[in-house]
Formats: sequence, C-alpha cells, structure tokens
Amino acid sequence: MSPDVAIREIRQSIGRSVFSRTSVQYIDSKSILTRASGFLSRYDFTLNPYSGCGFGCEYCYARFFAPSAKQRESWGQWVSAKRNARELMAKACRSGALKTGDAIYMSSVTDPYQPVEQRLGLTRAILEAMLECGVQPRLTIQTRSPIVTRDIDLLRRFDKVRVNFSIPTDSEDVRLRYEPHAPSIAVRLKAAAKVADAGVRIGISITPMLPIRDIEAFGIRLAGLNADGYSTQYLKPERSSFGAGSTSEVLKKAQEDAWGIREYSRARESLARVLGEGRKLYEGASGYAPIR
Repeated sequence: MSPDVAIREIRQSIGRSVFSRTSVQYIDSKSILTRASGFLSRYDFTLNPYSGCGFGCEYCYARFFAPSAKQRESWGQWVSAKRNARELMAKACRSGALKTGDAIYMSSVTDPYQPVEQRLGLTRAILEAMLECGVQPRLTIQTRSPIVTRDIDLLRRFDKVRVNFSIPTDSEDVRLRYEPHAPSIAVRLKAAAKVADAGVRIGISITPMLPIRDIEAFGIRLAGLNADGYSTQYLKPERSSFGAGSTSEVLKKAQEDAWGIREYSRARESLARVLGEGRKLYEGASGYAPIR
C-alpha cells in the first residue's frame, strides 16, 4: 500500500473532515523520550512525535492529558508537532540515553500515524534516526492507521518491532458512533495483513472493546492475521481525580447500546474460543507488554 493509497483510503473511509478540522502547531520540544510509568511501566520509554490526535476518538483517555481544559474539550481538532523530533532522536542515540534493547512504546498519547504524519513524516524520521545511529530498541508501535504501511521498508530493518493495530469492533455503524474520524475497520484489517505479510510482527488491540455484531466472524478474521497476540479491555470508568478515563458521553452511549461489562465478558469468552488455544488472548496491561 503506497502512502497516497493509504491517505486515499482514510479519506474514503472517514471523509475529508479530519483533514480540514485539525489545526497543526509546530513546537521545538526539549526531549522525545519520556520515562514510562503506570500502565506502561514495563517499558523504558514512551515516545510521542505529536501531542493531540486528528482521529479524536471519543473514548480516548489521552484527551485528559491535554495541557488545558480548552484542548481537552476540542480533542481531535488540534495537533502539536515536534518538528525537531529527528534531531532529538539522533541526540538520544548518540549520547547513550537510548540503548539497544531498551523498550519503547510509540505512542502513549497520540497516534504516530495520524493523517498529519503523511505530510510531516516525523514518525518516519524518528525511525530513520534510530537506524542511522545503529540503535536497535525493542519497539512497539500502536496505531489504527494504514499510513504505517508506508514505513514497512524501515520496520523490516529493526530486529525487534511489533505494530499493534487498534481494531475495537467489527461494525462500521459502531465505529462511526464512537470514532467517526478514524479509518474504517476494513482499512485497518487490510493494513494489518499487509504489515504481517511483509514479515513484521503485529498485535491486535481490541481495546476498548466496543459492541461486536458477529463475534464468530470477527474472531475468524482476526485469527487469520496470525498476530503475536490479541488483547481486550473494557471501557475505562469515568475519569476520577486520580487518572484519565472515559467521558460521560461515551459511557452513556455504551449504556444506550446495552454494552456493559457482562456483555464484554461474554464477547471476550467467545473470542477466546474462536481464536483457540494456539493464539494468546490477553487482557488489560498484559496485552501491552514489550516485545521480546
């Protein structure tokens, strides 16, 4: 899948609104690596080329890490791009701040392959900087975008890399209800298959699991991808003073859709049965462990 085809498929699956509604601010960041903690504490670093995300999924916990109330409310309509990302990555490699074998999660508060990446190429520049410096981290990339297929040539040069694809439902109606500005389910499945066929390891993140229309057919399709692992998680509780969570609007939609923890648990049990014993089905943080 060429970069132009990837963008065209995003446009076809979600329309042009995500491209016109998202404003981009360019910043010079002080660092590109952040010490991992909490849910991702098994990693050494998180790496975010951007803050904010043009996909703007309604259930995304990352909105609660936005620096202001206004930016939290307008999540999906703004992106801050770290224009010096390549230089920062090269510096981290040369200085020894990043070493071969360190575990990196890219990204924790954004999608590194959101639409603006096609134009700016910050994620690709970061990968190039690592390879040029000869540093081989254990790299996990989290995305829902077909733009990642553009970088297969680079990904194949890493010793230990896994691309986790976020595919939370099998239904376009559900996808449009909870993440209307994200790529279609069909486009994600096609991209995951292409990355896997190229010999790059993949994972499937059914997180948060949204209502599933045909769990049997969905499980069969996912099993055919032969991912390293599959993970599920229910919607986070509403945000508390101690951490990020789901918005009240998303939890209301789940209630309207009769999608509660009981329905999630039943769907997960059915998915485990369809995937079979040979395919690992994780839940929660265990599904986000660093690649070995």
